[in-house]
Amino acid sequence: MIGAALTIARVKFVLEIRRREVIFAMLLFLAATIVIVRVALSGDTGAGTRAAAGMLWAAVVFTAVLGLLRTFAAEHEGGVIDALLLAPIDRASIWLGTALAQFGFLTAIELVAVPVWWALFFQGGGPSVGTVVVALLLANVGIALVGTLSAALALGARTRDVLLPVLVLPLLLPVVLGGVTATYGAFGEEVGGLRPLGFLALYDLVFLALAWGTSEHLLGD
Repeated sequence: MIGAALTIARVKFVLEIRRREVIFAMLLFLAATIVIVRVALSGDTGAGTRAAAGMLWAAVVFTAVLGLLRTFAAEHEGGVIDALLLAPIDRASIWLGTALAQFGFLTAIELVAVPVWWALFFQGGGPSVGTVVVALLLANVGIALVGTLSAALALGARTRDVLLPVLVLPLLLPVVLGGVTATYGAFGEEVGGLRPLGFLALYDLVFLALAWGTSEHLLGD
C-alpha cells in the first residue's frame, strides 16, 4: 500500500510541476500576499512581529486552499479516478498518495516564499529558524490530511469550488492558532513553550486516524 501511495504521489507531483498552472498560481498568491502586507505595514513598527506571524499563517492556509481546489479534479474530469478505484490497490493508498503530493506542493512553495517573508520582515533579528520550520512542516501535514479528506467529501459536487473552502477552512482554524502561537514563541515570547508544536502534532495524528478510517468509504461513494 505504501508503495502504491508513493507512486501516486510522485505521478501527481510531476504532472503538476509540468503543467505549472496550480503550482505557479499558489506561489504567486503566497508571494504577493507577503509583499502587499509588508508594504501596508511599512510605516508601523509596533505591530511588525505579530503581524508578520499572523500574515504568514493566513497566507499559507489560503494558498493551500487554492491548491486543494484542484485535488482529485483532473482525475475526476478525465475518468482516472474510476480507473484508480478499479485498480487492485487499497483505496486508502489513493488518499495517502494525494495527501503526500499536497504536502510536497506546500513544502516546495514555502521553500521559495518563506525566505522572502523572512527577508522582508526581519532584516536584523528574527524568530528561531528551527521552531518555524518544524511548525510549518507539522502544519503542512495537517493541511494535506484535512484538505485531501475534504476534497474527497466534495468530489463530484456541482458547487465543489464553493463547498471545499466551506468544509476545509473551519477545520484548519486549529492549524492557524497553533502555527501563530508557535511563531510567537519562536520570537522568545512566553506563549506555552513547545506546547503549540505538540498541539499541531496531535492534530495531525487525530486527522490521520480519521482520514485513514474513512477514506475507503469516501472514495468508494
